[in-house]
Amino acid sequence: MATNWLAFWMLLLSWCCHLLPADTFRAFVLAENVRLDLTTANGYQWQASLPNGSLTVAGHVPGGIYTDLERAGILQDGPLLYRFNDGNYRWIAFNDWNYVLDFDVDPLLVNQPGVFLVLHGVDTVAQIRLNGFFLGETDNMFVRYRFNVRNLLKAQGNQLRVELRSPVTVSRNRYEEQLMDYIVPPRCVPPEYQGECHANFIRKMQASFSWDWGPAFPSMGLWKAISLETYETLTLRDVYVATSLNDTDWQVDLRLYCETIDIGVSHTGTWTVRLVDNNDVLIREMVADSLLTGNGDREATAQYQLKIAAAQIEPWMPNGYGNPTLYNLSVSYAVNDKVAVTKEIRIGFRTVALVEDDLQTGGRTFYLQVNDEPIFLKGSNWIPADVLPEVVTSEYLRDLLTSCVDANMNSLRVWGGGIYEQDEFYQIADELGILIWQDFMFACSMYPTTSWFLESVSVEVVQQVRRLQYHPSVVLWAGNNENEAALRGNWYGTIVNFDLYRQDYIILYVDTIREIVRREDPSRPFVVSSPSNGKASEEEGHIARDPYSELYGDVHHYNYYVNAWNASSYPKPRMSTEYGFQALPSVHSWAAVTDPSNDNDWSFNGALLSNRQHHPLGNFEMELQVSSRFGLPKSNLSTRTGLLDMMYLTQMHQAQAIKTQTQHYRRHRYQLADDGAGLTMAALYWQLNDIWQAPSWASIEYGGRWKPLHHFAVDFFAPLLVILTELGDGTVAAFIHFDRRQDLVVGILNILIRSWDRLDPLATFSSPINQDVLPGEPVWVRSLTELFNETDCTRESCFITSSFSDPTTGQENIAPPNYVFLTSFPNIANMQMANVQIVDVGTVYATEKSEWTVNVTLVTDYVAAFVWIDAGRIAGTFSTNGFLFCEHFKTIKFYSKTEIIDTEEFKNELTLIHLSQIIL
Repeated sequence: MATNWLAFWMLLLSWCCHLLPADTFRAFVLAENVRLDLTTANGYQWQASLPNGSLTVAGHVPGGIYTDLERAGILQDGPLLYRFNDGNYRWIAFNDWNYVLDFDVDPLLVNQPGVFLVLHGVDTVAQIRLNGFFLGETDNMFVRYRFNVRNLLKAQGNQLRVELRSPVTVSRNRYEEQLMDYIVPPRCVPPEYQGECHANFIRKMQASFSWDWGPAFPSMGLWKAISLETYETLTLRDVYVATSLNDTDWQVDLRLYCETIDIGVSHTGTWTVRLVDNNDVLIREMVADSLLTGNGDREATAQYQLKIAAAQIEPWMPNGYGNPTLYNLSVSYAVNDKVAVTKEIRIGFRTVALVEDDLQTGGRTFYLQVNDEPIFLKGSNWIPADVLPEVVTSEYLRDLLTSCVDANMNSLRVWGGGIYEQDEFYQIADELGILIWQDFMFACSMYPTTSWFLESVSVEVVQQVRRLQYHPSVVLWAGNNENEAALRGNWYGTIVNFDLYRQDYIILYVDTIREIVRREDPSRPFVVSSPSNGKASEEEGHIARDPYSELYGDVHHYNYYVNAWNASSYPKPRMSTEYGFQALPSVHSWAAVTDPSNDNDWSFNGALLSNRQHHPLGNFEMELQVSSRFGLPKSNLSTRTGLLDMMYLTQMHQAQAIKTQTQHYRRHRYQLADDGAGLTMAALYWQLNDIWQAPSWASIEYGGRWKPLHHFAVDFFAPLLVILTELGDGTVAAFIHFDRRQDLVVGILNILIRSWDRLDPLATFSSPINQDVLPGEPVWVRSLTELFNETDCTRESCFITSSFSDPTTGQENIAPPNYVFLTSFPNIANMQMANVQIVDVGTVYATEKSEWTVNVTLVTDYVAAFVWIDAGRIAGTFSTNGFLFCEHFKTIKFYSKTEIIDTEEFKNELTLIHLSQIIL
């Protein structure tokens, strides 16, 4: 039959944003039935002239030079992350590389009104050529580039060349050019980072040049998709969505950002907007004439507004505060009743505000309000899931984000030294109700303000805001990570020319980034830096005298030389958006990158661990904290056993320290100190995830395995929590903490005084808990001296635990059990060598968390601290882990990520360890 060419081109138009598969660049071929078929072209090749000769290997999109060289078998020293290969393979980043593709297209594609080559992510500095013609340059990893190729494309024999320059060389050259004016510091990262210098001179993942928790792999490549797009007049690139609520209606403001084939072309089509719920029930439909206005540079925008009865809508709420309800929004453009392009997104109905109210005691509040509900941010900080982002899968992102929800988190801060995450990250956050604090990608540096840099950043900010804005999970933009603090604190010697660097700071973050964000997205708050004093920083000319003030804004707090298990060691800020302690990786992670036969690889003092410890004095600080809280292990730290013991001890110390600090922040949500500090509304610890196998602050290891810290987070972020703590007046107190009043359950709080050398408590104090509990006020307070007299206890012989139960239903532990230690473990006089054993492994059954859930029952004869049970090769999590075992029996659940066929095999994988085995 005759081919319907108009229908074909309409189909191409509707496909114009299609992303090419990960393994090839593909060309267009027309099938008889007008279906668009994609066939593999000749394939990419990497080409380079190296000192020892030329090299050509197969390339992939999305991809990068490191991953493709590894895939081709060129790298002879093993996998990229094996042993010292971050340094062994650094030569790759020092060379220029070319991506080359030979391909054909259907002849009909060549003569269409608009044919564009779109590169969605180029890493980073490159010249783009098609058939020998220079199309343009790229210089920003975070920018989408579009080139008109209508008059250059041929039916056969096309060649695309992406000529990539070494990012290390480019950055160094730009830094040296800037020196003619003045230094833009830092001159380089600390030597412990074992990284490359001047990442601030290239718009690329800053952490790819290394960080104190990650390696240097300054890659090159096409890290996102590349596509040929064709359309007769326009394509729809982004949709701006802002929702607001009055007494009876939700208002939806829409902006449609289009790219056109030429400036001045008329657009006489119609737009159709459809909003449906998850059951495909139509909520609202609007059909309107095109109202496009040109923005220049082949861009045009249309604006529309919908009103929807509030009764028809369930608002989007963060995890723990309601349902993260999403609706499907479809926007399509039609010409002569034929649909040319359609874009479908999922949106949530929510409002967000940053509240900074003056306080009579001094300072201002600082908290986020979603749908008029104040939200305490419970969560962590997100770094890139891999230093080579092209290898990150949607499945891995979902696993990490689901782990956040499993730990009762509602928030993540996307840190400013990584990347603006891929679309799937924000889609999953929308689904799970995770609030996203989104930094712009500037971190721990001063930055140039030359015209080329500001122009590149401006495009970056516009594109990223438009791409991410419609996600209800994104609730706040932040201009940078720690650069206000760095400038005020003279981190890089800027005090000698403070006014100059302050001027650059304002030009970049205030005059450029903030102004663009205000124009592009007035629907959510913007802060210039994190940490900052919020509006108070602005009032002081954007550089506060004390960016770490407890009376304003947010703080980042690190101190590795205090008693990390004592709540009095920590500030009482309005928000704590970074805090943490390091720990070693697990034996499983470490085994993946080490030589099992090399004893030095398995030494706490070995060269490999030193190579991977990028934090200056990091191993010393971990050893200091372990020795003060636990005492050092009885093993030799230079031996394999010594390293394994330190893995356990550093991880348990980290978990207990972050638990102490987080509970402190949660308790001060409702408390205002005499000096005006307190009213804390965020606890975002550093950091959620790892980027490789090394000492770090993460609670989840590279690959997704939970450290003890993440198991602890399940409890210390619980919506209903009993907090036991020593107060400064010689008393110990219990607080009932809840996120919302409706989370509070009526029950009986039991406070138990226990001795380390027996399982049964010495004394029990019971208090009824009802709905009249005042948040921030203790529900039980006793003098330690009185308790010691009543029980014949001392700090060195006893500890205190809590349980919260509902006697009317018989439900125990309606809040997680908790405890407070009264001294450090080296001082405990009566700790016994507990004999903890696994006595039963049940049959597999299904739960909400896993189709393959197994009960594991343990028994002990003495109190055992920090009991850690490990499932070996079987991926999954336990309902509790690293726990204080002070009952005769305990049953916990294992939630497997994969099918468990043989429970006997599962039982054989189980191992456990507890503290007295290490230190006694």
